[in-house]
Amino acid sequence: MIPMHEHVASLLGAWALGACSDDETRLVMDHVPHCPACMEESLLLGGVAGLLDGVRPGPSLRERTLAGARARRRPVAPSVPSFAAPYAALVSMLDALLAELSPGAWSTNVIYDWTVQDVVAHLSATDSLLADQLNTQAGAPGLARAEPAQGAAEWDVDARTALVIDQQRGRPHEETRASWRTQAEALCARLDERSGSGMVTLKFPMRTAVAVVGRAFETWIHARDIASATGHSLPAPLPDHLHAIAGLGVRALPAALALREGRAADGESVHVDLSGPGGGTWELPLGPSAPDRPTVTLALDAMDFCLLAAERLRPGEIRAELGGDVPLGRRLLAAASAFAGP
Repeated sequence: MIPMHEHVASLLGAWALGACSDDETRLVMDHVPHCPACMEESLLLGGVAGLLDGVRPGPSLRERTLAGARARRRPVAPSVPSFAAPYAALVSMLDALLAELSPGAWSTNVIYDWTVQDVVAHLSATDSLLADQLNTQAGAPGLARAEPAQGAAEWDVDARTALVIDQQRGRPHEETRASWRTQAEALCARLDERSGSGMVTLKFPMRTAVAVVGRAFETWIHARDIASATGHSLPAPLPDHLHAIAGLGVRALPAALALREGRAADGESVHVDLSGPGGGTWELPLGPSAPDRPTVTLALDAMDFCLLAAERLRPGEIRAELGGDVPLGRRLLAAASAFAGP
């Protein structure tokens, strides 16, 4: 039997031309609202169809499909700065996944001793730390912050997480989901291209743009955790979004190695070549000084690297080609998850 996602994906071209049967159209309308990949493809194909000799799906068909999609799944924030696009899209992806869960699934253990509701509360807690700092900088009141947020919980990720999880465990899961999503939308609304150069602290000081990509990374990883624990499928991030996430992990390698080993690998540099969707190449020094040529090269799949950095795969579970200083390459792979956390 062909999986539903693949079946619907094969129908989208015919749907865009208005050539699907009523039953096929219903399949598309039922699936697209819950699948960001098919939603993106359906919107693209609808525009392409208009270029083919004036042939395009009937307005009523397209309007019914999109109306159904919007009714079941709130859209991605309509206007966000480029650095926040992965976060906005992955928030929407996770929200679509949460909409599919049965009430009982929310008590499924996902990771550590956290249920689905706890994981969403954790995401909300960390997002609230970023939102609070942005609002403090702007002189505006906090966005849906955890209350009371006092002492260590004011700016500490772990303390804020413990506080918010404790609060949310006594609430209906739909309230937890709504609180998280409302806060994420408010956070997106607060961002603009200029705000990306500001500084915030989420365990470590960083530019706001870096922090927001980090929030995209964690949102995707925990969405993947929830999907796996509850038996649901989850599409991969869009290639541009995966590239941003992978780039964050690659650029963190020098600091990750220094954190794991207690010192920088001065006089060394690395060339990283990530293949597949979201891939790219990076060259960066591993310490204050670097040689003219990279002393080590790493080549692996972009998705594998992201899962390695998130500590969802181990170095021995991925296929990587190492060149130059191979022992240094192995140390880098082992250190890639140094900043992974709950």
